[in-house]
Amino acid sequence: MQIGEFARICNTKISVLRHYDKEGLLLPDYIDRFTGYRYYAKEQIAVFFRISALKKAGFSLSEIKDLLAADISNEEIIALFEKKKAELSEKLNNLNEAKKIIFGIENPITIGFVESENSIKVKSSKIDANDFNKACDAIEKAIATQGYQRISGFCSYGTKISNEIEVVCDVIKLSATQHFPRENIDLRFEDDPSIVGRWEAVGEFTLKEDFFAGRKGGSWFKNNNIYFLPEGKRYWCYGWTKGKLTLIMDGTSTVNNYTTEIYDNKRYMFVDLKSYYYRHGGRTTVLVLRQLDNKKYSPEDIARKDNIDMPFINDERVIGKWKAVNFCVKKDRFDPAKNTDFTMFFADIEFMPDGEVVSRYNFGAKTISGRNMQEWTNGYVLCKFDNTACAYEFAIIDDIEYLLIEWKNGDYIWGGYDCGYYVFVRAKENEQ
Repeated sequence: MQIGEFARICNTKISVLRHYDKEGLLLPDYIDRFTGYRYYAKEQIAVFFRISALKKAGFSLSEIKDLLAADISNEEIIALFEKKKAELSEKLNNLNEAKKIIFGIENPITIGFVESENSIKVKSSKIDANDFNKACDAIEKAIATQGYQRISGFCSYGTKISNEIEVVCDVIKLSATQHFPRENIDLRFEDDPSIVGRWEAVGEFTLKEDFFAGRKGGSWFKNNNIYFLPEGKRYWCYGWTKGKLTLIMDGTSTVNNYTTEIYDNKRYMFVDLKSYYYRHGGRTTVLVLRQLDNKKYSPEDIARKDNIDMPFINDERVIGKWKAVNFCVKKDRFDPAKNTDFTMFFADIEFMPDGEVVSRYNFGAKTISGRNMQEWTNGYVLCKFDNTACAYEFAIIDDIEYLLIEWKNGDYIWGGYDCGYYVFVRAKENEQ
């Protein structure tokens, strides 16, 4: 699942996951070399909550990293716990005594799964009615860590006399195997003028009622905008016809039904999204969009454009043919010892002395050349076909000279994402 989906399930921020990645505490299961997207496995949800629990217990990230390391023995782990317990014991006792005096004893919220022939329910232990939202959050965490999807709202049962309640909801079990739907998105266009324009993503919700209840929705994509172009014209991964939003992403093509309605004097769209849960045998989630305007945008209006009007300045060092050998999300994280095992999209690039440049790609044996398509100048490859200026720079590691060039694909142009970097070495004579 993408980092946004993983953050939503774990009820955390994307910045926290990136920090854990930087600290070597919770690394993505996979990073797409072309888009830079981070992907996590569902098994890592339990690891995240284990880290959170240890943080709450007072362990530093360095200590948690040691605890999670495979070469730490059970005896060493127990010793660390005992040491931490001794350090915090007196303070915790004092806090608990103060809590009992001021607030009374607070019972912990426990979560249980109850399976019947036709349904699975999740319910909390008896709690104070004022802790309803806390119980909902506890249930959500339990559902996420055990591979379920919530399919109903939260209900509470109890008595007015004691003010104690139990919180209950329905769930379904998700499949460990992910399927990638490839639906026909070449649909007959039917107009819906009211939805043309720019929409802001409010969030992805388990149910539509969660949005109206004020529950927090998961993040969708970085720039938080989707454009519905006139006549259903496609751009990037989006297209539409009346009542349907079509998507091409994560190796899937899907048709996602939508409805619109006015709420709080604003127009909202509710998309039945075929995302992570759906691909694991669950149900669609609800992507909520808020309309910002009703303008008739064109792809040229919304595409990200760089300044490519640069004069030619020579750079003798870059002239010649360079072979692609790697791809990295951040240039400062390039490690020659970690060359990718996957086939590279970029094959090679050749810089001519007069400012012409030829790019060759592995897929479809595609070649881009000609001054009307792209040129180069000192420090940049100027791609005229999509108005991007891809900066390049050199790096010498272990006496090997590398050329790093920005990769500005559709995610950069349409999605607002940062670019990644292709890494090249100078081609040998027999590769010229």
